[in-house]
Amino acid sequence: MNRRHFLKFGIAGALLAGGAGWLGKHFAKVQIVPGQPVVQPQHYPMLRAVAAGLLEGALPQGGVSGALDRAVQSFIVSSQTLAAAAQSELGQLLNILENPVGRRLIADLGSDWEQATPAQVQRFLADFRDHPIPALQPGYHALHDLMMASWYSQPSEWEAMAYPGPPFKLA
Repeated sequence: MNRRHFLKFGIAGALLAGGAGWLGKHFAKVQIVPGQPVVQPQHYPMLRAVAAGLLEGALPQGGVSGALDRAVQSFIVSSQTLAAAAQSELGQLLNILENPVGRRLIADLGSDWEQATPAQVQRFLADFRDHPIPALQPGYHALHDLMMASWYSQPSEWEAMAYPGPPFKLA
């Protein structure tokens, strides 16, 4: 490699790293307001797609749209129980996955979340879970665990999994 190519690649790499850093700071700003959910309306389509990908087979045959809405609402309620630092990190993750650049770079989706098929979302989730950058893997676990806990904590879903409910009620 000659010096000219080396300089071109070095400048391109510096611009790419600087641009990625600026995008990360710009899109990942999250301000935690006590009593307000970190999940914003612009995150709903992405969360619906993730719920459809994670809960395929567990969703009722009729009324999938209503079930996805319940899953997203339960996710929002569950996210409010997290510590402020965890809410901030979750908000950053949702912001990055929701914006077109993050969706393309991390989820490898060229289309909006509304147009993503469950197979595309499941491929994204598997790639996210097994990402070669270990720092991104907790993002998958956060989405997976919070969505699954939110879904299966709903009393309306207990019958489908033969769970009789808690053995006692707290006063």
